[in-house]
Amino acid sequence: MRLASTILLVHLAATFVQSSPAKREADYTLDDSFWNEENPVGEVERLLLEYRQNQELVRNIGAHYYQIIYPVQLRHHEKMGISTREVGAPKFPPREGGNAQSGYGNTSRSRSRVARDAIVSRETGKHFHRTSLLIKAFNHKFRLDLELNTQLLAPNLMQKHYLPSGAEQVSKQIEHCYYHGTVKDYPGATAAFHTCNGVSGVIHVGNETFVIHPFYGGDLSKHPHVIFEARTKANKGCGLQGNTDWRTNTYRRTKHVSGGRFARDVSEATKYIETALVIDKAMFEKRNGSTRSEVVHDAIQVANIADLYFRTLNTRVSVVYIETWQDRNHASIEKGDDIGKALLNFIDYSSRQLYRVDKDTTQLLTGDNFKGGEAGISVPDVVCTPKSVGISVDVNPYELHLLAGTMAHMIGHNIGMSHDGGREECVCRDWHGCIMAQTIVGQENVQPYKFSECSRTDYNSALRTGHGICLLNKPNELETKRTCGNGIVEDGEDCDCGQIHDCQDQECCDPYTCKLRKDAQCATGPCCKNCTLKLLGTVCREATNECDLPEHCTGDMGLCPPDIHKKNGIECDNGKAHCFNGLCPTLNAQCDKIWGFGAKAGDLECFTQFNSKGSFNGHCGTDSEKNFIKCDNENARCGSLQCQHGSSTPQIAIDQHQYSTTIISIKGQEYECKTTSPTEKGHVQFSGLVWDGTPCGTNLICVNQTCTSLYPHVGTGKCPSNDNNVECSGNGVCSNINKCYCELGYEGPDCSQIGEYNPPILDTTQAPSGGIGPTLEDYMKKKETPYENSHSTNTVFLVGSLMSVVGGVFIVFALSALCYRSVVVHKNFSLCLRRTTMPKPDPPFIKKPGIAPKGLPAMASAPVQESPVLDNSTMLSFGNMPSYSGRDPQRVLYNRHNHMGAAPPTGRFQEHKMQQMKRLGVGSGSEDDPGHS
Repeated sequence: MRLASTILLVHLAATFVQSSPAKREADYTLDDSFWNEENPVGEVERLLLEYRQNQELVRNIGAHYYQIIYPVQLRHHEKMGISTREVGAPKFPPREGGNAQSGYGNTSRSRSRVARDAIVSRETGKHFHRTSLLIKAFNHKFRLDLELNTQLLAPNLMQKHYLPSGAEQVSKQIEHCYYHGTVKDYPGATAAFHTCNGVSGVIHVGNETFVIHPFYGGDLSKHPHVIFEARTKANKGCGLQGNTDWRTNTYRRTKHVSGGRFARDVSEATKYIETALVIDKAMFEKRNGSTRSEVVHDAIQVANIADLYFRTLNTRVSVVYIETWQDRNHASIEKGDDIGKALLNFIDYSSRQLYRVDKDTTQLLTGDNFKGGEAGISVPDVVCTPKSVGISVDVNPYELHLLAGTMAHMIGHNIGMSHDGGREECVCRDWHGCIMAQTIVGQENVQPYKFSECSRTDYNSALRTGHGICLLNKPNELETKRTCGNGIVEDGEDCDCGQIHDCQDQECCDPYTCKLRKDAQCATGPCCKNCTLKLLGTVCREATNECDLPEHCTGDMGLCPPDIHKKNGIECDNGKAHCFNGLCPTLNAQCDKIWGFGAKAGDLECFTQFNSKGSFNGHCGTDSEKNFIKCDNENARCGSLQCQHGSSTPQIAIDQHQYSTTIISIKGQEYECKTTSPTEKGHVQFSGLVWDGTPCGTNLICVNQTCTSLYPHVGTGKCPSNDNNVECSGNGVCSNINKCYCELGYEGPDCSQIGEYNPPILDTTQAPSGGIGPTLEDYMKKKETPYENSHSTNTVFLVGSLMSVVGGVFIVFALSALCYRSVVVHKNFSLCLRRTTMPKPDPPFIKKPGIAPKGLPAMASAPVQESPVLDNSTMLSFGNMPSYSGRDPQRVLYNRHNHMGAAPPTGRFQEHKMQQMKRLGVGSGSEDDPGHS
């Protein structure tokens, strides 16, 4: 009783402190009767005394100011109760009719009707698609315009609950009451709410974060709420320290390097992160007294807030699975454990128990604190794989935005984002920090709710390399009620440019009906120009290399067909390699990309001598402690990329690269071995390692720095064939989706039919010999072929040639006539026949070159170059390197090593001392060899 009285006094004091008049009128279209707060006498005091949850709620607010408020729902310009269910509480009476308190229906009959309507609405589970809330608190008047977050809960969302008896309960029924919103007259302000039982959520306004929570108990039609500014101190931060990746070689996923395959329009496409949520026992214990349904609603609200943050990246978080551990944890995760160990245990559980769930990431929400006090941890760069998991710690059950920010941070690591700190190019527009800060909660405990520009760049880079391909598909959707204005073209819609203010520059789409405007054939897409469809066969996506295939407009839609490429295993580079994920990776092409013109793969000696050492000059990747991994002998050609010739410095436009040039001599034969490696996480194509799909033997390719058979990586299935069992009838090529891509003049599923029209296939013979496409910058440049009208030039040339021929014939005939007249008529031969006046040479005539008469110089002849004779005593010198004698039959090795930053290289090399290698023909194998360090 004493505790309740103390809390009540704090409440009254806080309300008094914040009762100053508002500094700003947020909405001038509403008079004061809309904003007047309803304060039923004694209601707050009664709820504080009767419900322990309300006492804990006020206690958790701590020393922060708070206010008791009564939110008002506004629909059709009239006040309503706060229930957003389609069959909810009765509306308020007209403003001019009686006092406001009577409008709440204090009679038992009114209460019974409210209860009955609430029961009916819970059965339907339907809430208003759009509504508005009026909240007057502190010095603000908030008008929240809310819209139901229809993308949050995936169709066929399944819940699995482990009961105390050990039984499992599966359910697919859940009430959808989750909203996103904006605040009128507050540009940039956002909000995320759920209204299943009162109004609960968060409002971000500038650097202020307001949390609203309903009191437990009471009548929804006159329900008191508490609002306070969040300043809760968070835990230590992310378990991934600095910019280093937490990973081991065991859990590093296979890299699928696909160059620019997803660079086109990847940022504009809507991505969907299909998320599985697991709620552990400690989450229930922190909410002691809450029902399982209430805990599940809290978890979904966490995902709802995280989805609000990801919307700025054109990405949506969609919950596809929920699992609860109310009685005990089903993975070995205990309070006080090391968070890294807990993550490994959860990875093991997710891989064994949740492999059948179609998901992109799995997130554990826990109420336990770990040994180091971390707020969470996750595995980076593994989205779309079974290892895409994360753990987030619930700091305060009444401030779910903190848990949502942590989960958004962990998912950010999964999809390829690094921490913002320690990167000069990283820009965060908010002074208190952004979501991917290592501390998670920003300066002065202000919750970040935006991603930085470098996080956006990290994300788009991961998508361009194909790591996030699973994010480009929608969750398995059932037929849903279409919603015009959500930016997604649904059944019955021709287009959807989003909300009204997003469609101001849209000339093709009507934002009110989501139908095409008059005379418009299309609205968006590379096959649409000025609201008109491009012609059938127009190239809308060119092939980037000889293993890619171009896409053409179909003539009936503005979008370009899905991006396809040749099937894995098809020969390329004149039979020297095989297509792999749309590329033709060869060692020569990779060296050419890094070291420039003239560069090619190093000799086999470079791969065998260095990659087996596990040093900077050669390795097969790094382990969790960033130590170099030695390559096995059979995997030596799949480790560090060894090159020769080309430029003296790498030509790749990526900062922070180290490179090394080493010359080794074996039995008098010299070999140049050049390697490069980024000092920080850079573009995967220039990591310094051999690309996946590169040949390492007959029908062998490199995959994840391992030389393995080609055949398991060839796509399953076959393309249609003709009667002779020839795929695509020999008139096309098989694509990665097992469909034939026919050559010009052929059509049909198996390319056996001669067609009247077929889009021209691009000439793959013009591809570079290496087979690898252009760099990332080249991918972003659209190839344009200028149209040249040469018909007029050809006509002038033909006319001129014809006139010249006619004139020449005329001249010949004229001369012939003159000669005929002079010889036949006048008997004069002087005009046509003349004798030479040059004297004949007297013999002997010297015909042999180089032989002259005595006393005369010899005639000039082509100089004869003498072949140089190599003197074994000659010393060899390379630039500023020491000189070495060629007399030693043993191997001689020297190395030059440099670090290349953002500025142009200065050409300074670190000189290494010559090391005599004692084993004839191969390296000594000593780890102390300076040439391998």
